[in-house]
Amino acid sequence: MAEFENVQPGREGKLERDVDDSLLTSHVGGRGIFATPAMVGLMEQCSHKSVEPLLPEGFTTVGFEVCVKHLAPTEPGGHVTVTSRLNRVEGHKLWFDVECHEGEKLCGTGTHRRMIVPAWPR
Repeated sequence: MAEFENVQPGREGKLERDVDDSLLTSHVGGRGIFATPAMVGLMEQCSHKSVEPLLPEGFTTVGFEVCVKHLAPTEPGGHVTVTSRLNRVEGHKLWFDVECHEGEKLCGTGTHRRMIVPAWPR
């Protein structure tokens, strides 16, 4: 669609975050560990923020599919880097590859799909 011509494959996003109490599991004994839902949330946020500046006024994106593997633990106080790469655009639909690293360690990998939609008035 012409109105979304700025949204092209190859767009990359990056988000860094310290793993604090808000990102930990609540059902694991001891200090807890980086929760899978928290990792997925950061992957969604990274993907969203990577394309948001390219959208015309009055539009945003919403996630509608996530397929992620949580491969390695991250302890409280760890520092994670989440990356996204837009690899396909079809009309309003966007396909991303996403990863989460703690240093050189790959903690999570997968795909995420978003759709461009009209933003709700605030």
